[in-house]
Amino acid sequence: MTQKQQTYSGLKELPPEPRAVPGCRRCRGLCNHRENLRSVGNFSGVTDTNVGLRQHHQDEHR
Repeated sequence: MTQKQQTYSGLKELPPEPRAVPGCRRCRGLCNHRENLRSVGNFSGVTDTNVGLRQHHQDEHR
């Protein structure tokens, strides 16, 4: 039995990571946390932090 390789034809590139809003300590803290996670290879944590940062942007900066 062989497995068919899964392809992803709809996604051309990843969306850009959210950035800190200037002057927002929470944004800066989340971005620092994300970089710390990335530095130790915790890419699942990086993704989770991006989700949290996007939610923070929606809640606080719109």
